[in-house]
Amino acid sequence: MTDMRNFTLLHTPVALPYAIAMMILCPQAVAQEAVDTTLTIKESVISARVRPRSDGTGSMLITAGMVKEIPALLGDPDLVKTLQLFPGIQAATEGLSGMIVRGGGADENLILLDGVEVYTQGHILGLFSPFQSEAIGEVIIHKGAFPARFGGRASSILEIQSTDPFSSTNFGRNFSGCLGIGPLSDKLHLQGLNSKRNISYSVSGRGMHTLLMDGALRAFKVTGNFHFHDLHAKVENKIDDRNLLSVSYFSSKDNLYYKEEGSKTDVSWGSSMASASWRKNWNGGLSSDIILAFSGYSTGMGYKTTGTKRESLRTGLDDLLAKADFRFDGKKGRDIRFGAETIRHKFTPEADMLDGHTDRTIIKGLETSLYLEDGFTASSWLIINSGLRLSFFSTGGTARLTPEPRISVTAIPSNKVRTTLSFSRVSQYLHQLSSPVAALPVDLIVPVTGRVRPVVSDQLSLGVGYHVTQGLEISLEAYYKSSSNILEYKDGVMFIDDFEAWEDEVASGLGRSMGMEFLVRKTTGKTKGWIGYTLSKSERRFQDGTISGGNWFPSRHDSRHNLSVVLNETIGNGWDVGAVWTYSSGGAVTIPLEDGSMPQRGNHRLPPSHRLDLSANHHKNRRIGEVIWSFGVYNAYNRKNPNLVISIQGDDDPGPGSLKTISFLPVIPSVSYTRVF
Repeated sequence: MTDMRNFTLLHTPVALPYAIAMMILCPQAVAQEAVDTTLTIKESVISARVRPRSDGTGSMLITAGMVKEIPALLGDPDLVKTLQLFPGIQAATEGLSGMIVRGGGADENLILLDGVEVYTQGHILGLFSPFQSEAIGEVIIHKGAFPARFGGRASSILEIQSTDPFSSTNFGRNFSGCLGIGPLSDKLHLQGLNSKRNISYSVSGRGMHTLLMDGALRAFKVTGNFHFHDLHAKVENKIDDRNLLSVSYFSSKDNLYYKEEGSKTDVSWGSSMASASWRKNWNGGLSSDIILAFSGYSTGMGYKTTGTKRESLRTGLDDLLAKADFRFDGKKGRDIRFGAETIRHKFTPEADMLDGHTDRTIIKGLETSLYLEDGFTASSWLIINSGLRLSFFSTGGTARLTPEPRISVTAIPSNKVRTTLSFSRVSQYLHQLSSPVAALPVDLIVPVTGRVRPVVSDQLSLGVGYHVTQGLEISLEAYYKSSSNILEYKDGVMFIDDFEAWEDEVASGLGRSMGMEFLVRKTTGKTKGWIGYTLSKSERRFQDGTISGGNWFPSRHDSRHNLSVVLNETIGNGWDVGAVWTYSSGGAVTIPLEDGSMPQRGNHRLPPSHRLDLSANHHKNRRIGEVIWSFGVYNAYNRKNPNLVISIQGDDDPGPGSLKTISFLPVIPSVSYTRVF
């Protein structure tokens, strides 16, 4: 049998999907000149309305309306790319939808959809996020002091609440929706309620055009196809004023196939979630939320040549979750929360399949947590939020218990000034192993073991906000974060080709990041917008000397300067226009030497990335609803930012070879149509 694992890791899940998708979507982009450098980093800094809450620094609220105001690639509003415009958040790679929060890894972000974690890479491995803007109600991101009710990830918590038909049904009717047609995909959103039975529903779906174009592509001798779909549905039953039942479902999947010279390769990846919840308002100010859910993700690849049996490799993770959250709204400004959560993880890090026979590796783990949180309004100018979370993880006879204290103190000396000082400790029991050479798609998720400890991160934050005048705000926030038990491959290791020995191929070390985030934002008038700037630094050190001789080195996502400018203008006659300009200094990457040896990590800096996006929207009212035409230009001055880094290898060279960057997001105009009814 061919070594399917090596073939998959070196050739397919990243480079091939991007190449094929770009050949289909932007064939002219793939032909652009490639330069010998490495991975790119992009960060933009913007603001949103800072929610007046006692959770601490770094908590921000955005809405679906804000997402729709930002100029979007191919006219498709993108939640994650909007989040990248917040202070302290950057894209893992220029132009893509991954998130790097305050120097942490992409795996250190917890994404909660209606209270349940969803694992997702986004479409085309991150070019578009899977969350349709019409399905989104309220979104809150925590990147500073986390409330004690959240845990499991070391960098950020992203809360996404589905749209609520009970409060958002349009035009005074019990039914509404919208239909959208764009250059990349079509979408449909329906929502409504039955007021007699107190039942509401919301259904959103999106699909890529190429799903229906197989025949046409074959007729033009195109040897591959790529398509994706999203489905998000929610049903609620308001039994009475004290009881609410809801059921949610989410699915996102990408599929790719490619044929050449007697061989066929197919790749798929996706995530899904299903949950049932019961919200109860008890007597005396006590309320509760009970959730039962399933969540998981999988990636897979198949390969077949003429005259041989089909080989495939699949990896995945499945979770079963049960949690209970209680809240007590006491008198005298007291807000007490407590609860428990348990998750059964089932890891499938590798599964080789040949002609129906499966050789599968399965690892099970149990993650349990208890928390108590106390929000106390001490006076008209002082708010204190303190809490403790106890997290426990067991697998393979190994158990870990981690206490996680949290505290946040907010002082409001006047109507114009707000200051918050906070500290939080968080732990993470899942590790994502990534190659030091970004070109190799070898990311692997593994649990803590007897030899591998959980990531533990401490963060101290200080923020000051100043309300200049009505609609004009300025804020400044500083943070310092230290982490322990961060995993990376040892020097000379590019990927793991024998999972049973993975613990021997990694090293455990320290991480630290620090930064200052500044923004000024105008929220009223015909002209709105904001300017944001972030100065940050992120480093790692492995004291045993297995990486970079035990010295501090910049992390993969270390980018010093990040600047963004956002403008929105209402010009009348149904027209509004927008512009976003972003700048990010070059990230740190590692280039192996010609003999394949690994030098000092972060030995190369990429050039800066910057671009200008423009949009114009025309709204036309109808008897019911409205028609919206959206026009946009992505990367208006055609900046050739490196969007993808791949490894170039000769047929007789098993080593890392040389690297090159590819810019596949040139200037891209778009027009889309939306009918709201």
